[in-house]
Amino acid sequence: MNASVHDSAVLQRAADWQARLKGPDCSAADRDAFERWCAADPAHIDAWLDIAALDEAAAGLGQAPAIAAAVRPARRGTAHARHRRRWRGGVSIAAAAVLMLAIGVVGRLHPFADVATAEYATAVGEQRALTLADGTQVHLDTDTALGVRIDDARRVLEVRRGRVDLIVAADARPLEVQAGRGRLRDIGTRFQVERRDPAVTVAVLEGAVGVRLTDGTAAETTLAPGQRVGYGERGPLARIESFDLEHAEAWTRGELVFSDRRLDEVLTEINRYTATPLRLADPALGAVRISGVFRPSDTASLLAALDAGWSLHARRTAEGTIELTR
Repeated sequence: MNASVHDSAVLQRAADWQARLKGPDCSAADRDAFERWCAADPAHIDAWLDIAALDEAAAGLGQAPAIAAAVRPARRGTAHARHRRRWRGGVSIAAAAVLMLAIGVVGRLHPFADVATAEYATAVGEQRALTLADGTQVHLDTDTALGVRIDDARRVLEVRRGRVDLIVAADARPLEVQAGRGRLRDIGTRFQVERRDPAVTVAVLEGAVGVRLTDGTAAETTLAPGQRVGYGERGPLARIESFDLEHAEAWTRGELVFSDRRLDEVLTEINRYTATPLRLADPALGAVRISGVFRPSDTASLLAALDAGWSLHARRTAEGTIELTR
C-alpha cells in the first residue's frame, strides 16, 4: 500500500475535490485547478486507488461527464511521470480515479461530501408547504420556483420566480437566499421573498434579514419585523417601507387581504392564481377601491362578493376570460 494513503492532507484534499466536481456550480476554472492538482503528484491519484477496492461496484458504473473531463488531461500529465500501473481487470490508474469519484468512496470519508440539492416548483394556482433537509419550513406561492443546496458548510436557496415564505431552522451553518442580484442573509427566523422579474421584494415577519446587492453598488441594509425593501435589475435599494404582518401572512393560508386597494391592483394579484383571468370592461373601473379577504381558489365566491359589495357583474367572453362590468 502506498504511504501516501496515510497522508490525511491528501485524503482531505481529494475528498474536497470530489465534492466540488460533483457540485452543480463547478466551473471550468475549478476543473482546470483539479487537473493541475492531479498532474502535480501521481500519489494524488493513487490516494483514490488505495482507499478501497473498486471490484464489481466500479465495473458497472459509467463515467460522470464532468469528472471524466477533468481527469482526462491529468491522466496525460501523469503518464510521463511513471508507467501506468494496472489494477485487477486491467483498469488504469486514471480510469480507476474516475470511477472512485463517480461512486463517491472518498466522499464518504469526508463530511463535506454530503450535499443535498433539490428543485421545487408550483403551477399556476398551486401552493405547496415543505420542510428542507435542515428543518427549514418553506411555503411556495403560486407559480414559484426554488433551488436548494445544503452541505456541511452552508445553506443556499435561490428564488427563481414567484414568492416564498421561510421559517428558518436554527443551524450553525449560515443561510443565504439569492434572488436576482440580491443576496439575503438570515439573522432571524421568518421572512418572505417575492421575485417578479425584474423586481424583488424582501419582507421580514420575525427576526432580522441582511440584504445586499452584488453588482458593486455596495448597497446593504438590515430589515426588522414589519419592514420590507425592494430592488430591480439595476440601481440602489428602494427605501425601506413598513407593511401589515397579518396581510403578508394571509397568502400562506390561501387568502388574499386587501385594504382600500385599487381594483386593477387587486385583479393583478388574483390573476396570478388562475388560468382564467379577470378583466375590466372599462379601464376606468380600475380606480374602484376594494377592501376584503378573498380566496382566489374559489372564483365563484370571489365574483359573488364583487357583485354584492361593488356591483361588479361578471360575464365570460369569447376569448375565455371573465370580464367585469358595472
